[in-house]
Amino acid sequence: MAPPLKRKLRLSDAIMRKLPVGRSWDTDIGGFGAKVYTTGKVQFILRYRSRDKRQREFRIGQFGVINTDEARRKARVLLGRISEGHDPAWERKVELASATLFNEVIDRYLVWAQGHHKESSFKEVSRFGRLHIRRHFGDVLVSDLTRGQVQRVYDRLRQAPHVRAKIIQWSRAIWAWAEKRDLVGDSRNPFVIVISVRKPRRDRVLSSEEYQRLWAALERHRYRGVIPNVSLWAIEFLMLSPLRKTEAFRLRWENVDFVQRVIRVVEHKTDRHDGVLDVFMSDALEQLLRTIPRCCDWVFPRPDARDGHIASVDKGWLTIRKEAGLHEGRDRVTLHDLRRSWNSVGAKLGYGPEAMGRVLGNSARVNEVHYWHLAADLKREITARVAETVAGFRQKGEIPVPHPDLDRTPLA
Repeated sequence: MAPPLKRKLRLSDAIMRKLPVGRSWDTDIGGFGAKVYTTGKVQFILRYRSRDKRQREFRIGQFGVINTDEARRKARVLLGRISEGHDPAWERKVELASATLFNEVIDRYLVWAQGHHKESSFKEVSRFGRLHIRRHFGDVLVSDLTRGQVQRVYDRLRQAPHVRAKIIQWSRAIWAWAEKRDLVGDSRNPFVIVISVRKPRRDRVLSSEEYQRLWAALERHRYRGVIPNVSLWAIEFLMLSPLRKTEAFRLRWENVDFVQRVIRVVEHKTDRHDGVLDVFMSDALEQLLRTIPRCCDWVFPRPDARDGHIASVDKGWLTIRKEAGLHEGRDRVTLHDLRRSWNSVGAKLGYGPEAMGRVLGNSARVNEVHYWHLAADLKREITARVAETVAGFRQKGEIPVPHPDLDRTPLA
């Protein structure tokens, strides 16, 4: 049996040629050693602990380019710098990162994002990276990127507030991702600036009379050919279900179960956290789905292509809501307002935010903040009933209020 290989010995040029694969350590200088790769390359290394007690490994040089005596001298110099508080491995990493273009960071982020982001998010960051982020920041070294430079670009794009906000948000996310992987050195994130986007929260919900006008406009255009039937079916589906428009447009027939009377939504906003969302069919919704012919895998296929689903019903929706008188000013109704109105009808029927949130696929808090808008007639009814109840207290007898001069109770 062969004797075990020594991993700690005094390194020399002759011994370096005989070292096995792995790390071997010098007996004279603590932490100084050599690493032999499976390819045959031999590297001098120095292992030490930084001031924050983290173990580091610094590559001094390759054997053959420098000899053992020269590597030992460099190791002594490095140990002297380490004793003074320096961190050679980290300083080299920062120096290499500082010489990196932001374009290279974006490339590495996109490779990672392709397997970790949803398809829609990956398409968005790829588009913004190609059209905006690379154009403004791609050819700049990460060491030269400053908040002032980012702020100037942000100010210059003031005519496109939502676009510039997305540029900064995605750039900030890319930098934060690279910072965790030591790709941008130790500098602060230059994209952390104040972003102000005025986006008033909508609370538009349909009243019962507006629902009637919308249904009447929808029926007038059914099977006339002015608006494609698939657009009319999609609009009616959004009125009868709690789904978002993108979730409805991506629906496949394989996810529609007429036996269990349930629609299994695989691709939705919170599918990574909550999994499949089950939406139960009402009689009206089932009747609509049975009316739609099956010509491909999609419930709402594109009428001008052999494959693929519709991406928009904007033209048909503009016509429908214009005829219903819901297209101008405060009366303007968007497709997403149908989801908000659906929730409002549930509130009027007495269902609370938690129950409605489960149906819509939201948490109770999110549902209450973003979707819990009571219709005007329900607000009027609540106000009247509460006021009548308070007024009834007075008719049954007023609560006596003591006169200040007669109240001798000492203050606490």
